Amino acid sequence: MSGETARHILTRSYAREGALIAGLLSGQTLTDAAKGTGISRKTAWRLKQSEEFQRRFREAKDELLSCAIARLHRESLGFIATLSGISSDETAQPSARVQAAREGLFALYRGIEIFGLTARISRLEAMATEGK
Repeated sequence: MSGETARHILTRSYAREGALIAGLLSGQTLTDAAKGTGISRKTAWRLKQSEEFQRRFREAKDELLSCAIARLHRESLGFIATLSGISSDETAQPSARVQAAREGLFALYRGIEIFGLTARISRLEAMATEGK
């Protein structure tokens, strides 16, 4: 097999794996994701069992989560303005005002909690690095 042919097969294989990963991350079943990539369910199942596929799947999932968090971060000021507007709107239904206030306080609490945990983890990592 020539080097060019081997590269083509490898590239096609990675493309199919990528398409299978994309299908799975979009919520498709293994059967549907396999169908969308043009491979059999059995082949898709075998691919999914490999360590390399699992590594690529985790990386893709981490990247997807990172992008989702970045988008939420970009929109956060709008969310805050909306919650604030509803909670202070005298004409809004009381239940909507309470829910908006509750959501705002919950988001604040979670933010403080995550911020604290991040600081603690950073300190522990620094201590572990110093101990090496």
